[in-house]
Amino acid sequence: MTYELPVWSHFLGTCLLLTAIAPTRPASAEDVFLAPSGAFPGQMWLSEAGTAPRIVHRREPQANPAFPRAIMKLGQIAVAPEGKVYFASGLDGSIMHLLDQRHEIQVMEFDGQVRDLACSSEEHTIYFSVVPTPQNGEPLADGKIYRRDLWAGRPTEVATVRQADVGGNWWGTFTIRGGVIYLATLDGPSRLYKLSGNTVERVFEQNVSAVKGLTAGPDGDFWFTTNDQQVYRTRDFVTVTSVLRGDLNWNDVSLRQGHENPRP
Repeated sequence: MTYELPVWSHFLGTCLLLTAIAPTRPASAEDVFLAPSGAFPGQMWLSEAGTAPRIVHRREPQANPAFPRAIMKLGQIAVAPEGKVYFASGLDGSIMHLLDQRHEIQVMEFDGQVRDLACSSEEHTIYFSVVPTPQNGEPLADGKIYRRDLWAGRPTEVATVRQADVGGNWWGTFTIRGGVIYLATLDGPSRLYKLSGNTVERVFEQNVSAVKGLTAGPDGDFWFTTNDQQVYRTRDFVTVTSVLRGDLNWNDVSLRQGHENPRP
């Protein structure tokens, strides 16, 4: 069956399945934040309670004198339970907070390349992954995941992710669901793992998607992006529903975290 849809039509309604046919869900009341791939300067898009996404923030083309080392792209987004929106370029060590959908505030600068962001139910707390860019043909290095309470102290290491343990090609994509960290490799299809301490376990082995951006919603569903201009929602990576379809590729997707997602 072929669907002919106008841009942004049937947002959070039409079901396009990768592995199984699922019933259409009612429109979600979630606010969905999106980062388009390749945009420079970086952009942040928002779908409010099922409406068509719109641009809510554009970065400046020139570096801000307040944080001159920050690359003015926007590749990763995370939304804390109190509603604060954090983002990173994915290419440097800066983590930013978007205040009132207008003002960029650098909340920290890490000595390394921050690849992805996530939040739990903790307020004023951000998790981030760091994976170095290979140099001179070297293999991809192991990565780390850190936790930072922005009101107290420096980042603390949560885990080391060894490339050998995940079959390689982990560039930092992760999320937190129910107090558990989930990882996705940059493959087609991605390999998915859950992380307990420094022990990884393969999960959702029936996944057929190349996961690019990954988050967990407040109800425990995963939301993810690929390179096919869609955003998907799933509980188990078997039944997968397309909840957004348009003419942009999305690098990341994020939803506000609820209070049922404790710290790992």
